[in-house]
Amino acid sequence: MTEYDPRAERAEPHFPTVREALEPYLVATEGGPFAKLSISVPERLLAVVREVADETGQSVSGVVAASLRRLVDEVEQARLDAALDADREENLAWARAAAPMDARLLADVEW
Repeated sequence: MTEYDPRAERAEPHFPTVREALEPYLVATEGGPFAKLSISVPERLLAVVREVADETGQSVSGVVAASLRRLVDEVEQARLDAALDADREENLAWARAAAPMDARLLADVEW
């Protein structure tokens, strides 16, 4: 029997690679029309984009488009999360305000 090692139970955190982070976005769902765009980016960033393009078989444009799709999804999700948080606070306030009345009503119920 092996000795218990609590470190063995702790899973190492997994930080996705750029490729893993973009994987769901690399398949273009848009049918077009497409537009040409000329942009300037830092050389290090371009090297990463080219590396992901080589690893995935996508074009540089495809990787940039996937990155933009992911960014748009993250922004939209952040907006949705903020709206849900705002609703949550309002719902909690209503529930707290109604709790004493609900308790009185339930106290009178014959079970």
